Amino acid sequence: MNNLVARVITAIIGVAILIGAIFYSQWAYMIVFLLICLLSVNEFYQLGKKSGKKPFMIWGLLASAFLFCLTFLMGTDAYQLVHFLAFLAFLSSIFGIAIFRKNKEDLVSSISYSLMGVIYIALPLSLLNLLAFPDGSYHFELIIGLLFCQWANDTGGYFVGRAIGKTKLYESVSPKKTVEGAIGGLLLALIIGAALSYIFPKETLIEWLGLATIVAVFGSIGDLAESLIKRNLAIKDSGKSLPGHGGFLDRFDGLFLALPFATLYIHLII
Repeated sequence: MNNLVARVITAIIGVAILIGAIFYSQWAYMIVFLLICLLSVNEFYQLGKKSGKKPFMIWGLLASAFLFCLTFLMGTDAYQLVHFLAFLAFLSSIFGIAIFRKNKEDLVSSISYSLMGVIYIALPLSLLNLLAFPDGSYHFELIIGLLFCQWANDTGGYFVGRAIGKTKLYESVSPKKTVEGAIGGLLLALIIGAALSYIFPKETLIEWLGLATIVAVFGSIGDLAESLIKRNLAIKDSGKSLPGHGGFLDRFDGLFLALPFATLYIHLII
């Protein structure tokens, strides 16, 4: 099976699972995205281990799950101040845990890398919960729209880049990324954004086009950011768990940077 066929098959199965879970119920949505969050954080820590770092993996995975569940509670109006205080206490516990680690070599790097996994991955993915529960009840429209815009950007960038891509976008960070691919991704995201304005007419055409633009631009930057991290760690691939796509980091890296800006846009404009 060549890479393109594997990529298409994986994408079809992945999209079916994600969209099915989002439509089915808020709990199915929560479980699937929590799993994506934890698998992505785990891959991030595995990258660090391959490059010689020693992250606090169990702590990082628990902190990521804690943060995702905390924002889920905030969205469902079940949130109480004690939940946030408990999260802050757990976040601070890494310094106490570090004291009791037998190998205390390069502890600052270990703590920093562990915190980075939570901030870089779990924090932006947790923002999805604020979009899923804009008024305390579950709404999937913006999540569906955001994901389709991101997928359109990835798909357009991949195929246009392969077909006519010649001008390097940022060769020192990601040699395969091209300006033509980035433009192709943006254009396809705008087309999908326009279509979404008819499927979900609560938001206007201009609002959907604005969201598509933000997702495409910052999604592409997010893809470069992950490439920069891998290059800095001297690691080529983040994983092989998704045939044709690499790992979960490779598949969702665009969302990690796009989500904070998209969430801000949605709350200010839409």
